[in-house]
Amino acid sequence: MEMIYRVKKPETIQRFMQENNIPSKILELDNNKPIIMVNGKSKAKKDTVKKNEKIHFFVKDEPFDTSVVPEDLNLSVLYEDPYFLIVNKPVGMQMMISKAHNKSTLANALNYYYQQNKIQSKIHFVTKLDRESSGLIVVAKHRFVKYLLSEQNQNAITTYFKAIVKGKLDLKESSIPLPISRIEGSVQREISEDGVDCITNYRVIKEIGGYSLVDVWVTNKLAHQIRVHFAYFNFPIVGDDLYGEATDNELMLYCYKMDFDHPITEEHIRLELTEPEYFKKRLQGK
Repeated sequence: MEMIYRVKKPETIQRFMQENNIPSKILELDNNKPIIMVNGKSKAKKDTVKKNEKIHFFVKDEPFDTSVVPEDLNLSVLYEDPYFLIVNKPVGMQMMISKAHNKSTLANALNYYYQQNKIQSKIHFVTKLDRESSGLIVVAKHRFVKYLLSEQNQNAITTYFKAIVKGKLDLKESSIPLPISRIEGSVQREISEDGVDCITNYRVIKEIGGYSLVDVWVTNKLAHQIRVHFAYFNFPIVGDDLYGEATDNELMLYCYKMDFDHPITEEHIRLELTEPEYFKKRLQGK
């Protein structure tokens, strides 16, 4: 992978790497020295760069994950650049392989796409969705890019969801700042003082009979976070048989928008989906 950065001020390459959290160990080597290019010329870390020059860092490729069998599952790629891609996960599709799901997962589809397009990388999910939900997923093409898009590097991604919940919320716009932990021996989560801190922000879009269409946004979402938070206040998401009532309907929760700054090019990335058909039908009462 080639990472290209634009220089903002005169400084040494060593200093630039420190400021941008670029470790030497991930770079390709030539005669035991990192391969770094500026204006088509090879440079060392001690060399100085000028404002608006572009530095090219060459990152070591990763091997394909041989534990994930490639499958042509008609992967829907909505955005792609040299560093990451954004895909649309269908409802009912598992993210990663497991003992219970070793095929037909998003990971299987991605490994096929990688091999077909000669993308030399393991699979790095930056954002995640429950099997029962659908929508946008960010996938990094290198573990370092995943780190760059993480909260610890202050480049966290805000994800936006639409949900249909049972009931009418008293507060039409608010936040739910309750920690969540996993219930031991179960796939379910619960509100717990010993859990991981997280915040679910929401705004009611409209009310339909005894239900509410809600706009929800979170940063670095935990597994089941939105489902647990709404169910805790007795407003379960429609179709949620884990935290609500058993039903044959799909879970009425999908990730429709991503909003973040590109960690390398600094371009603002904003991508939005239209409502999936199953969600649209539920809003229409079908």
